[in-house]
Amino acid sequence: MERKRKRKQKRVAKEADWASYFARIKGVCPWSFRAYMTDTILFVDYADTDFNTWRLFLKYSNFETTVFKCPEKSADWLNNKCDELNLNQTDYEWLWSHPDEDSGDGHSTPIPVLIQQDRKQLTELRHKLGYEDEAETD
Repeated sequence: MERKRKRKQKRVAKEADWASYFARIKGVCPWSFRAYMTDTILFVDYADTDFNTWRLFLKYSNFETTVFKCPEKSADWLNNKCDELNLNQTDYEWLWSHPDEDSGDGHSTPIPVLIQQDRKQLTELRHKLGYEDEAETD
């Protein structure tokens, strides 16, 4: 029981350091730190969420991104949910991150998350940076 509590405390402490996380990933996602610092990333606790409601909210809000915190979800669940959402919501790009899936580069989020971003805006940002997705070049 004590070990579980310590893990939870460690996870909560990590979660609180989003500024360091976004600063750390500037090389692969340079706009995320600015969005975090300007408070245009909405953090939501996942609880069997109605993603269509959040899709509409993001569309008509000043937020650039929604991060759904899913601390109890596995990488497999996140991957499957992300695939499902990308098929059903073509106006948004869905991404996921899980700390257990960090390849050693430090780019994984401190807790499991689903990330919702406006597809058109994200594509424009990627093109400005010279980033091309392999699927776009095929």
